[in-house]
Order: sequence, then C-alpha cells, then structure tokens
Amino acid sequence: MSAREVIEQHLSHIDRANPRLNAIVTVATESARQAADEIDARLARGESVGALAGVPFTVKDLIATAGVRTTAGSTALADNVPRVDAPAVARMRAEGAILIGKTNTPEFGASGLTYNDLFGYTLNPLSPDGIDRSPGGSSGGEASAIASGMSVVGLGTDFGGSVRWPAHCTGLCSVRPTAGRISPDGQYPGVMFDERVLTNAATMHGSVQTIGPMARNLDDLTLMLRVLSSPEYRWVDPVGVHLDELDVRWAAGEGTVPVSAEIVAAVAESAERLASSVKSMQPYSGAALRQANDLFTRMRSAETQTDILQYGPATGFGSNIQGILAAVRATPRTDAEALWAERSVLRHELLSTMGDVLILPVASIVAPPIGETRFDVEGTVLSWSEALASSRAISILGMPSVVVPVATSESGLPIGVQIVARPWQEHNALAAAALCMRQTQR
Repeated sequence: MSAREVIEQHLSHIDRANPRLNAIVTVATESARQAADEIDARLARGESVGALAGVPFTVKDLIATAGVRTTAGSTALADNVPRVDAPAVARMRAEGAILIGKTNTPEFGASGLTYNDLFGYTLNPLSPDGIDRSPGGSSGGEASAIASGMSVVGLGTDFGGSVRWPAHCTGLCSVRPTAGRISPDGQYPGVMFDERVLTNAATMHGSVQTIGPMARNLDDLTLMLRVLSSPEYRWVDPVGVHLDELDVRWAAGEGTVPVSAEIVAAVAESAERLASSVKSMQPYSGAALRQANDLFTRMRSAETQTDILQYGPATGFGSNIQGILAAVRATPRTDAEALWAERSVLRHELLSTMGDVLILPVASIVAPPIGETRFDVEGTVLSWSEALASSRAISILGMPSVVVPVATSESGLPIGVQIVARPWQEHNALAAAALCMRQTQR
C-alpha cells in the first residue's frame, strides 16, 4: 500500500468512529495527505525513508504541534496554533510518521478522567458489558484513538499515571520513560520562549511529567521509544537482556490504598509466570512506596500553579482547574525544599529494595463508567486520584515504567500491570514485559 492509501483509510475510519468516541479533537487532514504524498514521492525516487515512514500517529492535545491547533483542553487556548513542534513530535516526523490528529485531554492534563468544557467527554472504545466507560486520563483521547484503530501509535504525557492508566483501561502498551530520555519540552503549560514551549524545572510539572509513547503492541512501543530517545543517552535493545540475571520484586499495590482483588490476582499471576525465567522473584518489602503517594499529594499542594495562571485569570478556566487554583496555599521555600529532600530519601530507599524490576498494579480499578468519580474498592470508596496511588508513587520517585495488558476482568475489560525498572533501564522493563505477554498468550 502507498502511504496515501494508508492515510485515506485511517481518515475514513476517523469519520466513522470519532463522532461517537470523541477521541480526536483536531483532524490534520490536508497536512497528513501532503506528508503521505511526499513519502510516496521519495519512495518512487528510490530515496531512503525513516523507520516510521507512512505510519499515522496522533498526539495528545497538551503537546505542541507546528501548524496544528493545540488547546491543552482549555478554552484559554482554544485558538492556539503553535509554530514549532515539540521535540518528540519533530523526531516522529523526521522518521516519516504522519501526524493525523490531536487527541482529547482534561484541561492541562489535570485529571484522570478525560473531559473538558471545550470538547466534552471521550469514550473508551471497549464496552464489553454495554456500559459507556472512560478511557482513563489524562491521555484518554490518545488511548481511545489508538485502541479504536484511528491511529497506529501516539504520544501522551505522564504526570501521575497519564499514559499508564489509559493503557490499562483500553488494553494498550505504554511507557513512562525516565525523565530526560525523551525531551519534555513542548508541553503546555510551560515557559514560552522564541515560540517554543519549554519546561520549568522548578515545578512538579516540569520535573515529574514525561512524554511517553502508546501503542497496540510491545514491538511498536519499543520502536517508538528508540526513535524518541535523546541521542545523548545510549539505547539498549531489550532483546539482549538476560532475564535470568534479573532480581524481580512484586507488590499488590503501594501499600496504603486497596486494590481490586482481580487486579491483585493479575499482578500475582504475572509474577508467577516470570518466576521460572528470572534470577529471583520475591514480594516487595520496602517502605518507600507506602510513603510516596502521600508525598505526591503534599508536593502537588505546595505548587503555586503560576504556569497555568499565565494564560488568564482563574475564572477563565474549567471547574477542575478552578478547584486546583483555589486550593493553592503559600508554602515557605524551606518547606518546599524539605519536600524535595524527602523525595530524595524515599527514592534512595526504593532503589535499595526494588531489585532490577518491580511489578505493580497500574490502578485500583478497571475502566470506570462515564461520569463516575467515586469508586468502591473492597469496601473503601476512592477518588480517581486515590485509585491511581500505585502510579503516582512511581511518578514521584522518578522510575521508568512499562504497562502491558495481562488479563481480563469479570466484566470483560482489560487489566494491565506496570513493570517498573531502575532509571535509564527501560530495556529491563521491556524485556520482562515481553516475556510476561508471551506467557499470558500461552
């Protein structure tokens, strides 16, 4: 097939599927066709093309795309059209991937459920029990677009689980990389300089949030991560990992929030499947995870949110952002620095107890029904943020994490696990994930 044929088929599928799912909020029709024609012309001339030539991809509407509207799900940026790509988008395009659309996100990515006042709700393409469900968030639009076949692969962002939780909800593979492996620039809100969006390392958003790839299979995910990895960091192919040299731990959660019994069972079964192939498999017994989720909350509450306020007064944003802004309290700098010092201690403690790989739940629940924000888990009612405690703990401690689907719930929904590695050792997580999926498929 020609690149143009591939794009036309995906555009047709978007026309059919997107009106119901509301996953893609801006379709880049003409620029996608032009890019496809350019690739076909290069092939006809016998020129070399990139590793992703002709592959349609989507991008979360939080990430800058040159010439294509980028709203961050906010009415304050409803007409914003960046002139410069985020570096991650530029790398995808340089390898021949074709941007086909931007995907829905809660305003500034500040929710685990994909809804905003500008575009409304995004639906999960999976509803085996006939109930309309959320694809999670905040990369929920991205997950819905890929899982429904409207795009092949895509770029999301991950702060407290925002590529991992949607992958779990929709049966996809995703990775939260080590901070810095993929350039974080280009994410809203950020520091505006020379028409570029730069991250502010003095904020949690700038230092914790990462851009992460999402795909329907692990091979595509691995290829994307290799393409997106900054050249100054050495890429290690997961195919070369010796699993029998890995010390692996597993846990039923971060230790303070209940997790659905069927999700705990999926994590335990994944550990059992891997046990015969790795050097050792033991339950995780450290204390760092039990303290990390609470630290995430306290660090978040110490933020001033000035990065959001640069776009207008608090009254100009949706109710979720208004609530976040109203909760801001002045925090003395010494107190804020003490929180970061606490993070360093917990991070060191986790590194000393996690082994090479740590297997955890992604969340306490499977994909929730649209509109629900409180969830009964083993007799305890959780908010969506509490349900993401295991993901938030890994985020604040700065570990890379790969999510793969490993089981199906009683209601027919996918269950993913996150396979966490030490910083810069995504290859170990990818190798363990590949074995886990092979064992699952058997």
